[in-house]
Amino acid sequence: MSEITSLPRRRDTVWLLKAVLPLAILSLAAAGFMLLKATRAVTPPVAAQEKSWRVSTIEVLPERLTPNLLLYGTIEAPQKAEIRAAVTADVAQVNIREGQMVAAGAPLVVLDDRDLALSVRQREADFREIEAQIASEQVRHMANLDALKREKALLDLAKRAVARAQNLNTQKMVSESALDEAFQAVEKQTLALNTRQLEVDDHPARLAQLQARRVRAGALRDQARLDQTRAMITAPFAGRVIQAPVAPGGRVRPGDLLLEMYPMDDLEIRAQIPFRALPAVRAALAGNQPLPAVATVDGQPVTAQLDRLGGETGQNSGGLDALFRITEGIRWLIPGRVLTLHMDLPPEDGVVVLPFEALYGLNRIYRLEDGRMAALTVERVGEQRNTGGQAQVLARSPDLQAGDRIITTQLPNAITGLKVEVKEAGMEAAEVKK
Repeated sequence: MSEITSLPRRRDTVWLLKAVLPLAILSLAAAGFMLLKATRAVTPPVAAQEKSWRVSTIEVLPERLTPNLLLYGTIEAPQKAEIRAAVTADVAQVNIREGQMVAAGAPLVVLDDRDLALSVRQREADFREIEAQIASEQVRHMANLDALKREKALLDLAKRAVARAQNLNTQKMVSESALDEAFQAVEKQTLALNTRQLEVDDHPARLAQLQARRVRAGALRDQARLDQTRAMITAPFAGRVIQAPVAPGGRVRPGDLLLEMYPMDDLEIRAQIPFRALPAVRAALAGNQPLPAVATVDGQPVTAQLDRLGGETGQNSGGLDALFRITEGIRWLIPGRVLTLHMDLPPEDGVVVLPFEALYGLNRIYRLEDGRMAALTVERVGEQRNTGGQAQVLARSPDLQAGDRIITTQLPNAITGLKVEVKEAGMEAAEVKK
């Protein structure tokens, strides 16, 4: 009986353990979680930091400076001469070569003048013949004047003979045939007198015709003499020979090129001035203000002066051609050579010097303001070379003040408000050295 009673109690204990144990485990787990949560370490929030870009800067001072334009010019010879043959002849001598310097009046090319000499003799003979004809006409005219007087006297005699014959005929002392012969003699003498008078009256016309022929013959003679002198081609000025495409033995005709040369003291430099610089250049020319320019050719200095502006510009041109008169170093130059020219413009006020690295686009720079970039729009007035020969930009803006620091480092993401950090002087020097 007792064994039967203890069996149900054992079953109740097992069931109670199965029901309470999971709850106890869950309670312990919850208590442990709460304990861990209460005792965990608190991590402070991480604040986001703005990135700073390291840049270089320069301090600017607006002042009065002389802008300089970098131009690319070409040497030209405006007085270049193309000497061509004026006559048909064989080339006898060629005394020059390409590139040779010649003095004014020096013999360059000699043509065979034998044919030309024959032409001169022929024209001189024609002229002397006309002069002889004029002299003959003068003698003939004097003879006609004397003969005219005699013809008139003979006509008077013939008329008196007719009168006598008529008187005798009325007296039946002369036949009719004798009277007719007297009248016939008068008519013949009248015709002779008229012919002689015509010769006298026609003298001025004949003389004028001969004189005109003499003028023509004289002109042809002078032309022949001139052609003969053209057989000797001399230098019209002191200069340098560009080319001489003839050789002894060749035959030339009028218009054939004998040589080409240019004067050494009359070379010019043609360079294009940008449109943005034209107002200042025109104002300087109008005020007779000199605008000098310098260049270096083969290590030799060349100086020039702006002389005038060109008369037209190309459709797609970015400027206007300018002609420079060379004042020094002309002996180093030859036509067609290209050179780099530095021209000084009139001085400008309120201008600062900037390296090209400080320029963004054509007219934008950035100023350092409270550790951030601030964009400024500037006016480019030209360029200038530093002591090292490097080109620098001259710019002007009413917003630029003395002591402003301009950023000279090119940043691809440059924008107003971008945070920057100025490099230390030692670090900048090290980077420049690299």
